[in-house]
Amino acid sequence: MRRFLTAVLVATALLGASACGADEPGPASSPGTAAAPAPTGSTGAKAVCAEFDKVFNGKARTDLATAIGGVLTARSGKDAAKTQAAETKLREALTALDTQIAGVGAVAADPAVKSAFDQVAANVRQSGVDLAFLEGVSKLSELEAKLTPVLLSWIMPLAKICP
Repeated sequence: MRRFLTAVLVATALLGASACGADEPGPASSPGTAAAPAPTGSTGAKAVCAEFDKVFNGKARTDLATAIGGVLTARSGKDAAKTQAAETKLREALTALDTQIAGVGAVAADPAVKSAFDQVAANVRQSGVDLAFLEGVSKLSELEAKLTPVLLSWIMPLAKICP
Protein backbone atom coordinates (compact mmCIF):
# COMPACT_ATOMS: atom_id res chain seq x y z
CA MET A 1 0.00 0.00 0.00
CA ARG A 2 2.93 2.33 0.61
CA ARG A 3 3.72 2.11 -3.09
CA PHE A 4 0.25 3.31 -3.93
CA LEU A 5 0.33 6.15 -1.43
CA THR A 6 3.63 7.22 -2.93
CA ALA A 7 2.02 6.95 -6.34
CA VAL A 8 -0.79 9.23 -5.18
CA LEU A 9 1.68 11.85 -4.06
CA VAL A 10 3.68 11.56 -7.27
CA ALA A 11 0.47 11.69 -9.30
CA THR A 12 -0.55 14.86 -7.55
CA ALA A 13 2.82 16.40 -8.35
CA LEU A 14 2.58 15.30 -11.98
CA LEU A 15 -0.95 16.56 -12.28
CA GLY A 16 0.17 19.88 -10.90
CA ALA A 17 3.07 20.08 -13.33
CA SER A 18 0.84 19.34 -16.31
CA ALA A 19 -1.67 21.95 -15.20
CA CYS A 20 1.07 24.54 -15.49
CA GLY A 21 1.74 23.64 -19.13
CA ALA A 22 1.40 26.03 -22.00
CA ASP A 23 -1.93 26.60 -23.70
CA GLU A 24 -0.46 25.17 -26.90
CA PRO A 25 -1.98 21.85 -27.84
CA GLY A 26 0.24 18.85 -27.36
CA PRO A 27 0.56 15.89 -29.66
CA ALA A 28 -2.71 14.24 -30.51
CA SER A 29 -3.46 11.22 -28.43
CA SER A 30 -6.52 9.19 -27.83
CA PRO A 31 -6.70 8.20 -24.16
CA GLY A 32 -10.16 6.74 -24.59
CA THR A 33 -8.82 3.98 -26.81
CA ALA A 34 -6.06 2.76 -24.51
CA ALA A 35 -6.10 -0.98 -24.14
CA ALA A 36 -5.67 -2.84 -20.91
CA PRO A 37 -2.10 -4.02 -20.47
CA ALA A 38 -1.40 -7.59 -21.44
CA PRO A 39 -1.34 -9.83 -18.39
CA THR A 40 2.07 -11.21 -17.50
CA GLY A 41 0.69 -14.72 -17.14
CA SER A 42 0.43 -14.84 -13.37
CA THR A 43 -2.99 -14.54 -11.77
CA GLY A 44 -1.82 -14.30 -8.15
CA ALA A 45 -2.59 -11.19 -6.13
CA LYS A 46 1.05 -10.08 -6.01
CA ALA A 47 1.42 -10.25 -9.81
CA VAL A 48 -1.92 -8.55 -10.41
CA CYS A 49 -0.96 -5.78 -7.98
CA ALA A 50 2.34 -5.32 -9.84
CA GLU A 51 0.40 -4.92 -13.10
CA PHE A 52 -1.89 -2.40 -11.42
CA ASP A 53 1.16 -0.49 -10.25
CA LYS A 54 2.37 -0.30 -13.86
CA VAL A 55 -1.01 1.01 -15.02
CA PHE A 56 -1.45 3.47 -12.16
CA ASN A 57 2.06 4.84 -12.64
CA GLY A 58 2.11 4.69 -16.43
CA LYS A 59 0.64 6.35 -19.49
CA ALA A 60 -2.91 6.35 -18.15
CA ARG A 61 -1.86 8.59 -15.27
CA THR A 62 0.09 10.86 -17.59
CA ASP A 63 -2.96 11.15 -19.85
CA LEU A 64 -5.11 11.87 -16.80
CA ALA A 65 -2.70 14.54 -15.60
CA THR A 66 -2.66 16.19 -19.00
CA ALA A 67 -6.45 16.12 -19.20
CA ILE A 68 -6.88 17.65 -15.74
CA GLY A 69 -4.40 20.37 -16.68
CA GLY A 70 -6.41 20.98 -19.84
CA VAL A 71 -9.62 21.40 -17.85
CA LEU A 72 -8.03 23.86 -15.44
CA THR A 73 -6.53 25.84 -18.33
CA ALA A 74 -9.84 25.87 -20.21
CA ARG A 75 -11.79 26.92 -17.12
CA SER A 76 -9.44 29.83 -16.53
CA GLY A 77 -10.14 31.07 -20.07
CA LYS A 78 -13.92 31.17 -19.50
CA ASP A 79 -14.61 29.72 -22.99
CA ALA A 80 -17.49 27.29 -22.56
CA ALA A 81 -16.72 25.33 -25.74
CA LYS A 82 -13.06 24.83 -24.77
CA THR A 83 -14.09 23.84 -21.25
CA GLN A 84 -16.58 21.30 -22.61
CA ALA A 85 -13.94 19.82 -24.94
CA ALA A 86 -11.40 19.61 -22.11
CA GLU A 87 -13.92 17.93 -19.82
CA THR A 88 -14.68 15.40 -22.57
CA LYS A 89 -10.97 14.59 -22.87
CA LEU A 90 -10.80 14.15 -19.10
CA ARG A 91 -13.75 11.77 -19.15
CA GLU A 92 -12.02 9.81 -21.93
CA ALA A 93 -8.84 9.59 -19.83
CA LEU A 94 -10.85 8.37 -16.83
CA THR A 95 -12.61 5.79 -19.03
CA ALA A 96 -9.23 4.56 -20.31
CA LEU A 97 -7.94 4.22 -16.75
CA ASP A 98 -11.13 2.44 -15.68
CA THR A 99 -10.79 0.01 -18.60
CA GLN A 100 -7.16 -0.72 -17.84
CA ILE A 101 -7.82 -1.33 -14.15
CA ALA A 102 -10.74 -3.64 -14.95
CA GLY A 103 -8.50 -5.52 -17.39
CA VAL A 104 -5.80 -5.98 -14.79
CA GLY A 105 -8.28 -7.26 -12.21
CA ALA A 106 -10.02 -9.58 -14.65
CA VAL A 107 -7.04 -11.95 -14.72
CA ALA A 108 -6.95 -12.41 -10.95
CA ALA A 109 -7.57 -15.96 -9.79
CA ASP A 110 -9.04 -14.95 -6.42
CA PRO A 111 -12.64 -13.65 -6.59
CA ALA A 112 -11.94 -11.23 -3.72
CA VAL A 113 -9.06 -9.71 -5.68
CA LYS A 114 -11.26 -9.41 -8.79
CA SER A 115 -13.95 -7.75 -6.69
CA ALA A 116 -11.50 -5.24 -5.24
CA PHE A 117 -10.26 -4.30 -8.71
CA ASP A 118 -13.84 -4.00 -9.94
CA GLN A 119 -14.49 -1.56 -7.09
CA VAL A 120 -11.41 0.49 -7.98
CA ALA A 121 -12.54 0.63 -11.62
CA ALA A 122 -16.04 1.66 -10.49
CA ASN A 123 -14.58 4.41 -8.29
CA VAL A 124 -12.63 5.80 -11.25
CA ARG A 125 -15.69 5.49 -13.49
CA GLN A 126 -17.86 7.39 -10.99
CA SER A 127 -15.36 10.24 -10.91
CA GLY A 128 -15.88 10.70 -14.64
CA VAL A 129 -19.64 11.01 -14.35
CA ASP A 130 -19.77 14.51 -12.94
CA LEU A 131 -16.11 15.51 -12.42
CA ALA A 132 -17.11 16.65 -8.94
CA PHE A 133 -13.52 16.17 -7.79
CA LEU A 134 -12.63 19.33 -9.76
CA GLU A 135 -15.55 21.38 -8.49
CA GLY A 136 -14.30 24.72 -7.27
CA VAL A 137 -10.76 24.08 -8.51
CA SER A 138 -9.49 26.82 -10.77
CA LYS A 139 -5.89 27.13 -9.65
CA LEU A 140 -3.06 24.69 -9.30
CA SER A 141 -2.76 25.53 -5.60
CA GLU A 142 -6.30 24.18 -5.06
CA LEU A 143 -5.74 20.94 -6.98
CA GLU A 144 -3.80 18.88 -4.43
CA ALA A 145 -6.33 19.37 -1.64
CA LYS A 146 -9.17 18.14 -3.87
CA LEU A 147 -7.36 15.44 -5.82
CA THR A 148 -5.48 13.56 -3.10
CA PRO A 149 -8.62 12.30 -1.31
CA VAL A 150 -10.12 11.24 -4.65
CA LEU A 151 -7.04 9.26 -5.66
CA LEU A 152 -6.93 7.63 -2.23
CA SER A 153 -10.61 6.69 -2.46
CA TRP A 154 -9.96 5.07 -5.82
CA ILE A 155 -7.28 2.73 -4.50
CA MET A 156 -8.50 2.02 -0.95
CA PRO A 157 -10.21 -1.25 -1.95
CA LEU A 158 -6.70 -2.57 -2.66
CA ALA A 159 -5.28 -1.64 0.76
CA LYS A 160 -5.30 -5.19 2.11
CA ILE A 161 -4.66 -6.91 -1.21
CA CYS A 162 -1.71 -4.87 -2.47
CA PRO A 163 0.33 -3.99 0.64
